[in-house]
Amino acid sequence: SAIDGSVGWCVHINSEINALVIRRMEPALAHEMCDDWYVLVCSGLGPPNGPNPGRKARRDGDGWRLNYQGSFASGSHNATWNFVMASQMTDEDTGETPVNSFMVPRGEFEVVDTWDTAGMRGSGSHDVRMTDCYVPPEHTLPEVALASSEIWENPTYRNPTHAVYNKAAVALGVGRGAIDSFIELANVKTPWGSGSMLKDQPQAQIRVGEAEATLQAARIFVMETQDALEAHLGPLPSQGGRLTPDWEHARLAHLACAHAAQSVRQMVGVLNNAAGTTGSRMDSPLERKLRDAHQSATHALISYRHYENIGKTWVGHEPPPNYREPERA
Repeated sequence: SAIDGSVGWCVHINSEINALVIRRMEPALAHEMCDDWYVLVCSGLGPPNGPNPGRKARRDGDGWRLNYQGSFASGSHNATWNFVMASQMTDEDTGETPVNSFMVPRGEFEVVDTWDTAGMRGSGSHDVRMTDCYVPPEHTLPEVALASSEIWENPTYRNPTHAVYNKAAVALGVGRGAIDSFIELANVKTPWGSGSMLKDQPQAQIRVGEAEATLQAARIFVMETQDALEAHLGPLPSQGGRLTPDWEHARLAHLACAHAAQSVRQMVGVLNNAAGTTGSRMDSPLERKLRDAHQSATHALISYRHYENIGKTWVGHEPPPNYREPERA
């Protein structure tokens, strides 16, 4: 992410979803997917863009027949599988949520070119579409597919911020790249009308110090809260551990991730401004870092709204229910 935010975003998404979907997956399907060293899973769970086939599932023998389109399927062009979450669909026969989530292999889903944004332009976060797509029973998952695993011992598979801390990592990487790019620029640029190099100007020196402190503090907050959360979860419940964490641990871990993204967003903006017009040129790394920092910080799981949603729990309010289990928006 320090080099290219879009590449970092795709790496994090594929790593994240690959691990999320096997939480409650039957071992046979896990082997079918993961014995392929090039397995990459995307997931278009956002609202569809433009004309689309809706979001319906119906029983077809032992399997299911899907008509579905969803947005934000990062890494879609390279994905070998697409994950469709039951909560995003309606069973045509019952009008309720289907009793299964679904894994759809490459060739059975279509990438629809809808990703045209300012930041993370190379992430390929297009819509994915399935039309009259048959999913055999061996490619189904439980309805609540991302609930805590009782199969795999690693506490990451029970971490409710599993889909969150990866995004914080991307933001932190973009921040690292922005600082490095600013330092490189400061060592070669003499701002117009100033008479001295940027590196010798106090305001530039202050901005670098502020940025480094902001980045390191945010990173440490994420690392410490994640370490504490997974230590708190411990081994599987059958071995004396916990299936889900106490809220006191979960809220700090989630808050740290939102804080990282929002801190980087602000910090990169300050550095870009301190760079002057050079930072606005389309061939400037700082220009891309600015767009990528803002784009990553808009993701629903690390957006600014979490300061309110989590902060209010310190003054007696209940957290929204979806903070208990990992969900992607």
